[in-house]
Order: sequence, then C-alpha cells, then structure tokens
Amino acid sequence: MRISVSEWTTLRLALKLPRAILNPELLAPALRRHGSTRRGQAVVGAVLLAVLVFLHVKTADPAVTRLTDISAQLAGAKLIDAGWDTAAIQARGDAAPRRRPTVESADLPRIQRALDAAAAEAKTTALRTSIADLKKAYVEKADVAARFETASADSRQALAATRRADAAITGLIRSAWADFPQRDRLIAAENLAVRVIAEAQQYHYAPTPAHRASLEAYTLDLPRAKELPKTIQAALSRLETDVHQILLLKPLEHMLGERLAALKTGPRIEELSTFYQTELADTLARRERYRIALIAYTIALLALLAYLGVRAITRYRDLEMLYAGQTRELAKALHRLRGGEGPAQVTEIRRAEPPPPDEDARIISEITAPRSARQPGGTP
Repeated sequence: MRISVSEWTTLRLALKLPRAILNPELLAPALRRHGSTRRGQAVVGAVLLAVLVFLHVKTADPAVTRLTDISAQLAGAKLIDAGWDTAAIQARGDAAPRRRPTVESADLPRIQRALDAAAAEAKTTALRTSIADLKKAYVEKADVAARFETASADSRQALAATRRADAAITGLIRSAWADFPQRDRLIAAENLAVRVIAEAQQYHYAPTPAHRASLEAYTLDLPRAKELPKTIQAALSRLETDVHQILLLKPLEHMLGERLAALKTGPRIEELSTFYQTELADTLARRERYRIALIAYTIALLALLAYLGVRAITRYRDLEMLYAGQTRELAKALHRLRGGEGPAQVTEIRRAEPPPPDEDARIISEITAPRSARQPGGTP
C-alpha cells in the first residue's frame, strides 16, 4: 500500500513521540509516575507559568488599541464626508457662500490614512478590495466636490445678476414711461423680463428638460424686443447674457451633483465603520473573558501555592518532631552509657539507633572516651 509524503512524515514523528502521548490509557500512569520527580515538577511549574503568561498576553491585547484608533479615524472620515454632502446641498440653494473651501487640503489625506489603517487590519481579501474601491471613490469625490463648488458659485452669481436685472429694467421702464409714447411695448418688455427671470429661477432650482426648454423659448424673445429705448434694449441684452450663463453653467453643476450622489461614499464609510466597531466590541468582550480567566487562574494558582506552602510547613514540622524524638532517644542512650552499662548493651544500642550526625558522633566519642584521655595532659 502506497502512502503519501505527508503521511510518511506524520508516521515518523509519531514513532518518535512517547507511547503515553499516543495511548490515552498509558497517559495517566505516566503522569503519576513522573509527577513526583523533580523533572516532572519542573515541567508542571513551567506549564503553569506559561499559562499565566499566555493569559497576561491575551488580557493586554494590542488589537484593542489598533481597532480603537481605526474606529476614531473612520469617525473623522465620516464627519468629513458629511461635511462635503452638506456643502453640496447648501450649494444647490441660495445659502451664502462658504468662507472656507468645501474640500480642504488636509481632508483627503486624513481619509486616506483612515482607510489605509482599516486595510492593514482587514482579514479578508473582499474587505481589502472594498476599502481600495472606497479610496478611489473618495479621490474622485474630492475632485468632483471641488469642481461642483466652483460651478455652483458661478451659477449663483449668474442667477444673482439675473435678479438684479429685474429691478434695473423696472426702473428704466418707469423712467421712460413719460417720454415713450408706445407704452404697450414697455409693458410687454417688462412682462417678458419678469417671465424670463421667473423661468430662470425655476430652472436654477429644478434643472429639468421642460424648464430648460421654457427658459430657452422665452430667452429667444428678448432680442425681438425692438423699437424701445436704447437703455432698455441694453438691459434686455445683459439679461439675455446672464440667462445664457445660467443655461451654460447649470447643466455642469447638475451633472457634478448627480455624480456626487452616485458615488454613495457616505453609506459605504458608515458600513465600514460599523464593521470595525463590531470588531472592537467583540475584541473587548474576548479580552474581558480572558481577564476573568486570568483572575480565576491567579486565584487558583495562589491557592495552590498556599496549599503547597502549608504542606511544606507541615512536612518541616514533622521532620522537626522526628529529629527531636531521635535526639531524645540519643540523649537517653548517652545517659545509660554514663550510668556504666556494659559494652555489649552499648553496642546493641548503637546498632539499633540510626547513625547520629557528625556533631552528635563527636559528642558521643568525647563522652565514651576514657577519662584519662579527656583530662588535659593525660595519656591515653
């Protein structure tokens, strides 16, 4: 039977492992046999310390800091995107022009940094691809928003000039009312100017094809208003120029506004921010679980150390009592020796008693030595 290279490698590694690891029935006896040895105790201590270090590392998870920073940067990117959309909405109305540009020089780099940080933390290819597409969309949106702001400002200026023409034409007609005999032409010119201005305003707020066609139709009647005072004809000519400016600029502004709406960066950055906030919440919950496990493990480890300490103290006391008992027995034997017991009995006591320590042996030798040898200057 043929086996693959991986199976052969696995078989070789299995043969090198201890049999107790491969056979669960042999594992418990092996642990009991080696657990009482110094090597086994060292292995157990190393394992307990490794578990403690592992829980400490998991509790101090650096991913929490990274995800918090990414969430904060994405929140800043959302604020910038919302500011761009708000400026675009205001530009379509009659709001006063902004003192600052819609797209500032630091906006796009700030968004790019936030997206780069999010891409660095992304774990799937699909998420990295989505972030790369969003980066391209923001580059385009920054350009389109700047162009839209310029086109909107030009369009508002043209509409403002058109509105000023209304008051100018009305004043000129009132000035010529007393001297110009064909007053019906003056009334028709004033009505035409008012109608053109009204259509220009409607087209500015709703640039539909119908409003554009109506404005173009009324604008064609402006050059036909002849046999009027030259001042009124000049005012109507300026009105025609302003209306042509609106007809030229409004389609560009409308096209750029539609492109801004089509990019849909707001919902995409919101979805990305929600995803990383969920990741942050899951990471915090996981870290909290590890923290609880660390506390429980530390308490269990302290209890184990306390138990081992109590056992060590108890064993030390037992050994101390045993030593005290043996010392008393030795003292009794010495007392009997001093009382003049026979050498045979002394020899038997020495055989029955455990060998004394070196210090006790020295004391015993001094006691059992002949008295003449113990006296100074005596001869053995």
